[in-house]
Amino acid sequence: MNEQMERYESVESAEQSSGPGLVQRVIAVFTSPTQLGDWLRLSSPWFLVLAIVTVVGLVLAFLVPVDLIVAAAEEQIEASGRPGAAAPSAMVLRSVVFATSLLGPLVGALVIAGVLYLIFNLIFGQSETTYKQHLSAVSHVFWISLLLGSLITFPLLLAKQDLQLRLGFGLLLPDEPSSFVGYFLAGISLFGLWAAVALGAVESGLSAGKVSLGKAATAIVGLYLVFAALGAALKGLGS
Repeated sequence: MNEQMERYESVESAEQSSGPGLVQRVIAVFTSPTQLGDWLRLSSPWFLVLAIVTVVGLVLAFLVPVDLIVAAAEEQIEASGRPGAAAPSAMVLRSVVFATSLLGPLVGALVIAGVLYLIFNLIFGQSETTYKQHLSAVSHVFWISLLLGSLITFPLLLAKQDLQLRLGFGLLLPDEPSSFVGYFLAGISLFGLWAAVALGAVESGLSAGKVSLGKAATAIVGLYLVFAALGAALKGLGS
């Protein structure tokens, strides 16, 4: 009898440690990110979640017309003040787009997870959270910013013939951005803000409530705005 009870408890413990499945976790990204954070404290999968986002990005990159990629490159060359410079070949530009779609999510997740590890471990004192947990949180939230955002924006991108199209404050600008404020507003997307708030909720769950949702979301939204400001500054220097 005792052996049966011990076997049952060990099986139950193993089932709890395995955590919810992929579909359940992805649904939680949109419906209950704090609960997702609780789950990721027990199990922190990230590779498959990020791989699916990457594959979808590669498919969308393949569907972008080559002419649109070449036109975007020519516009960037003209905006940089070198109107006479020749644009790279279509094959080179297509390779760059594919490489960015392949490596972008992975590099972005690794960098953001490292920044979150420093913020929540050094500033908020969450020394019990691991880098892998933060990486898993970022990978799951990419389903909002990179996957859902790309799927919704892609048809509009093709209709507008604009690879830089973002659903955000940039749409409020009357003309193409040419100043720091314009580039800053253009760099803020609705899906990016949504993902930042959701990531804050996941991080609050990871901390078992020791870091409130308000503090975590404020920190990550602030970090998102800092990245947008840095991007705006770089574009301002290049124009």
